[in-house]
Amino acid sequence: MSLSKKIFFKINAQVGKRAWLDRLMYLSANLLIYVLAFFVITWGVFVLGGVDPEKFEIMVKILLTVFVFSFAISYGIALLWKHPRPIVEFPETKMLLHPIEVWKSFPSDHTSMSFLLAGSVVLMGAGLGFSIFVLLLATIIAFSRVYVGVHYPRDIVGGFVLALVLLFGSNWLLMNITQPLYTFLTNLIA
Repeated sequence: MSLSKKIFFKINAQVGKRAWLDRLMYLSANLLIYVLAFFVITWGVFVLGGVDPEKFEIMVKILLTVFVFSFAISYGIALLWKHPRPIVEFPETKMLLHPIEVWKSFPSDHTSMSFLLAGSVVLMGAGLGFSIFVLLLATIIAFSRVYVGVHYPRDIVGGFVLALVLLFGSNWLLMNITQPLYTFLTNLIA
């Protein structure tokens, strides 16, 4: 058995032992990503947009770019390298959350989206305190996805690495793919 599966079972064994933790992890796995998005958007609009509207526009373009690339790459990987969710491989998995799809586990989309949101704030130069706060929220979301039984730790690592690669390449993707495509389509329509 792989290290990822061993770690998964150690974490999953905690389900049902503390009702308060189960509720917290369920909410974190299911809803915390929306709270994170709210904080990131609010910071972008009121802090970054108030100080530097052009930088806010770049943040929006970067987020749209990395989200599209993240989903495309994630589903491409899932189609080529099939890794079902834990419940498919191990029906005895304790589940607090029942995902819509069970065929795709690697990489974790919640993890990649969470770290893309948090990372965009860091890239745009947010203060240390707010950067740590959003990165902590992203980390809680990632951990909770394992706790509730919908992902292996390897899925979380995969989602994190995907987000990191896309964030480091976001400027290049924006300048060389997204912006030229946007310009071409706008000229085509106009």
